[in-house]
Amino acid sequence: MTNTKHTKEVYDKFAQEYHDFFIDKNNIWHAYIEKPIMIQILKNEIKNKIVLDLGCGSGPFVKELYSLGAKKVYGLDLSPELIKIAKKENPSVDFVSGDAKKTNYKSYQFDIVSSSLMVHYFKSPGPLFAEVNRIIKKGGLFVFSMHHPVMEITHRLKLDEKTNITQFENYFHNNIYNWKLKDNMEMIVYYHTFELIFMDLNKNGFIVENLFEPLAPKII
Repeated sequence: MTNTKHTKEVYDKFAQEYHDFFIDKNNIWHAYIEKPIMIQILKNEIKNKIVLDLGCGSGPFVKELYSLGAKKVYGLDLSPELIKIAKKENPSVDFVSGDAKKTNYKSYQFDIVSSSLMVHYFKSPGPLFAEVNRIIKKGGLFVFSMHHPVMEITHRLKLDEKTNITQFENYFHNNIYNWKLKDNMEMIVYYHTFELIFMDLNKNGFIVENLFEPLAPKII
């Protein structure tokens, strides 16, 4: 089974469960870390802009994009079942199911493309970045989040009641690995160093303006 096929099947099977998990205020990663930094970046750039949420899932971030002042928001996701939920939740938004590497959007259609935690589903991000470069306007803004590479190579081990150690694996690779989004949602994803991401962005017409590594607030 290909990674794309597996990803689609898992999200289709657990679409409603994933949607409920995503919008749960106790979902620390989205509620307090990943989404706040995305909003921080976009809030001063998005007013009256045409935006694509790439890998939109069930569409909850679309509401945030509109609340920030977007003129028009589109959404694309690999999973038809997630798109069904997105259309039900946001009936006025143009949602479609499709491959992010090969969309049907026009060249230079969007002012801004946002993408949350999707890059790790591609072994080589280059084709994805090339497609974003095609559909985004010249001088447009591409904002995306990804798994931090250090998170995926560190493991905390308990030796005894008083001693914990952190084990580090090889940082420099592009290997496949399994990741549990939830207990019953095992995803097939790929490890990316920052170097690989930056090189693929540069090769496909992008200039990296900022890199943020947000921390959770102290209240957590």
